[in-house]
Amino acid sequence: MEIFDVAIVGGGPAGSSCAAFCAHAGVQTIVLEREKFPREKVCGDCLNPACWPVLERLDLAQHVQALPHAKLDFVEFIAVGGRRVIVDLPSGNECEFAVKRSVFDDLLLKRAGELGAHIYEETTVTALTNSHGWTVETSSGERFVARTLVGADGRNSTVARLCNLLPRPERERIALQSHLPLPSKFGNSAVLQFLPNGYSGLAPVNDQELNVCLVARPREMEALKAWATKRFGVSPNHAWRTITPLTRDPLSPAHENLLFIGDAARVVEPFTGEGIYYALR
Repeated sequence: MEIFDVAIVGGGPAGSSCAAFCAHAGVQTIVLEREKFPREKVCGDCLNPACWPVLERLDLAQHVQALPHAKLDFVEFIAVGGRRVIVDLPSGNECEFAVKRSVFDDLLLKRAGELGAHIYEETTVTALTNSHGWTVETSSGERFVARTLVGADGRNSTVARLCNLLPRPERERIALQSHLPLPSKFGNSAVLQFLPNGYSGLAPVNDQELNVCLVARPREMEALKAWATKRFGVSPNHAWRTITPLTRDPLSPAHENLLFIGDAARVVEPFTGEGIYYALR
């Protein structure tokens, strides 16, 4: 059985970028991803300017800019009472950039493969054993052995759960997200609007679609969905993607032959729009 230097569980921005850098350095790397890419994720879909140096190192900046996207010129904050504050965003090549996670994550994972990482999609980790290296068992019955294991599998990390390290989640808020038809004259801006029942985050992701995120306590979410239904003219039965928990205690990122990165290590408050940056960083 081949022994890998690094096994990375999760092929999102944290896992794919880690795999790409490891493979480029000559490290024998494997990525185990539960889903089949491309796939969507609950996310605001925003890359802040600090992401670009990392994408340049991966030789991906121009490829990302070639994807369907929107450049965001400013962010508008709207208070419950209607007061508005507008903040300009950086322009030029290192601008605030919105792109759907389906195409962005797929590009990152393919880049890791191009650099030499072994990619296994539709592969769910079911058991872990740490004895002179990690043995990773999967739902397909395949086993993989690696000297170091990296959990890059999100806030509900299977790696952390199987290692009895997953912090207790905080259930105070949930998030819904969808891509809706872009309203005419919406403009190239992100809009963060506080509402009596929670808040919404809006941003165009190309010339046809608007990313809509809703954040509220569970008991308030129906009222927030009703606001979005009226605001954007969507069906009351519209299917929203969802994620919970929005926050949980951070997990120590470094253990013996075991690392956690991205949301698996620490969940960033979604209002900041910095989750992808910390994943790439």
